Amino acid sequence: MQIRGIAIYSRSGEKRETSFKLNSLNVVTGASKTGKSALLDIVDFCWGRDECTVPRGEIRNGVSWFAVLFDRAGEGILVARHNPGPSGNDGDEIYFERNVESFPETPAGFIKNMTAAALRSKMSGILGIAENLYDPEPTGARRQVEASAGQAIFYSLQAQDEIASRRLLFHRQGETGIAQAIRDTFPYFLGAMGEDYFLKKKRLDDARFRLRKLERELTEARALANEASGTALALVAEARRVGLLDVNAFAETPDTARELLQQAAVPRTLSYATLANPEADLADLEDRRRVLRSELQDLREEAKQLNRLMRDASEFEKEADEQRVRLASIELLVTADGSHDTCPLCESHLKTSVPTVDELRQSLSGLDLQLRSVRKDSPRVQVRITELETMRTAREVGLETVQTDITTRIADNERLRIEQDQFTEQARVAGRISYYLDNVRIVSDDNGLRLRVARVRAEVEALSAELDQEALNERVSSAISVIGKDLTTFATALRLEHGENSLRIDLRNLTVVADTIDGPLPLAQIGSGENWVGYHVAAHLALHRLFRARSRPVPSFLMLDQPSQAHYPPERDLGQISGTEDEDQIAVARLYRVLHDYCAKPDQNMQIIVADHVELLDDWFRAVIAERWRDGIKLVPPSWTTQKDGP
Repeated sequence: MQIRGIAIYSRSGEKRETSFKLNSLNVVTGASKTGKSALLDIVDFCWGRDECTVPRGEIRNGVSWFAVLFDRAGEGILVARHNPGPSGNDGDEIYFERNVESFPETPAGFIKNMTAAALRSKMSGILGIAENLYDPEPTGARRQVEASAGQAIFYSLQAQDEIASRRLLFHRQGETGIAQAIRDTFPYFLGAMGEDYFLKKKRLDDARFRLRKLERELTEARALANEASGTALALVAEARRVGLLDVNAFAETPDTARELLQQAAVPRTLSYATLANPEADLADLEDRRRVLRSELQDLREEAKQLNRLMRDASEFEKEADEQRVRLASIELLVTADGSHDTCPLCESHLKTSVPTVDELRQSLSGLDLQLRSVRKDSPRVQVRITELETMRTAREVGLETVQTDITTRIADNERLRIEQDQFTEQARVAGRISYYLDNVRIVSDDNGLRLRVARVRAEVEALSAELDQEALNERVSSAISVIGKDLTTFATALRLEHGENSLRIDLRNLTVVADTIDGPLPLAQIGSGENWVGYHVAAHLALHRLFRARSRPVPSFLMLDQPSQAHYPPERDLGQISGTEDEDQIAVARLYRVLHDYCAKPDQNMQIIVADHVELLDDWFRAVIAERWRDGIKLVPPSWTTQKDGP
């Protein structure tokens, strides 16, 4: 995948397009602050980056849409993203279209049909990134990482502050999590993992799961077989205890024990005495007993009252009889003159007059009346007492009967509970016996279990060997060694300091290391900006040579921003140079010559886009100039910044 061109659209719909040649070096040269560096940010944004890093100012103020036309084996792929504006960062309006020949004249047809995540997924598919999932630490806490187009672009972009960095080798390496993502996906992009790594990883996980299951079954089967004798005899004893076997059933050998267990495990119909509703019946009986006790208490109280009445009547009758007998002699108490103040015996004068005979007779008549009434009521009270005694006897008999029924029902319920517990225990023991017999049958009936375990174990060993981490590390080391040879070649061509030594990429620290006689020397300890820029260029050229040789799914373009800055900073814009007048010009000319020759090789299939402010006077350099932005020519025409949004 390479880049045919980059286009921007004004807020009124005008188009500004920059075209590039495929499989060639392309240079956008011009003065400072003309928008050259923004080309890399536009490509990064249209590749699917969440954040828009296009500089704020004229570009963000005057542009409505950014667009990049990619080329994939002759197919044009258009990606356009809406400018989030001076204050925004995440343009969520993305337009994607395939089989496009050129940029449209206006952005009128740019309608959102893609999200940033979907765009990265789509670009991964176009690049040919196979399904993959790298597990860097199978026993660690870090999540699995999937290589995608989002990581592939790290090898194709070198911003101005990255290409001259002594500590950062790759695009966005200094951002949180990016360095680790590069380390985790580097083996895939190098081709050390292989396109079928993920498929083999899934097959290995599945084979390991099947192996664990089969080994567990085999272990259980062997354990059951080895312990068959003791286990079977113990189960026979337990079956006797719960009533599944006759109490006289004994097993002398394992075979006899299995036969008895097979008898005990035969399904049987469990039947036991049932009550319609034992709890409800018991409640009714208790209610009945409560009623009888209450009635019996009432009868006893009534009888007690009647007996007390009879006792009081008897005492009254006795006392009244005595009184009547005493009054019966009233005829003897009559005086001669009939007065009531003279004693009838001694005829002495009484201070208190005695009652008259009539009064005594009246009292005697009242007593006779009361005695007759008491004697008249006594038989009826006796009859009621007799009735109460009969009723009390009946209630006592009924209460005794109910109490007997309650005791019987409680005993029945307890017997029912015991039977249910017994049947539950029988079912539990029968289940254990069935499980035992089934597992014993695995060994006896499935003689191929050991063979199946051996086959799956061989499959696991073969896949583990193919996915072995040590073997993966060896393949990565091999790829880095190949890259190191080309890195040394390019460093020598660029005449970089320590370029005569063996050079390599340090995957752990993501930097270039020169292996000198005094030990490894990382890029951060190598001086001068020329060396830092040179080693960045050399490392990426070496990487892309391997990517192209192995047909890896990495974009076949490399964008470099201001590679001459070590010799000519932006404030020292010399414009055109011959490339021969001083050491700085010679070094810059040497750098561009290496880039030109790299793309010129017919089998390289590589596109390099450089944004810089120097311009060599050589014919070969002029032939690769894509844009020259000077004398008021910029990425964004000055008239765009005064425009208002179109309809």
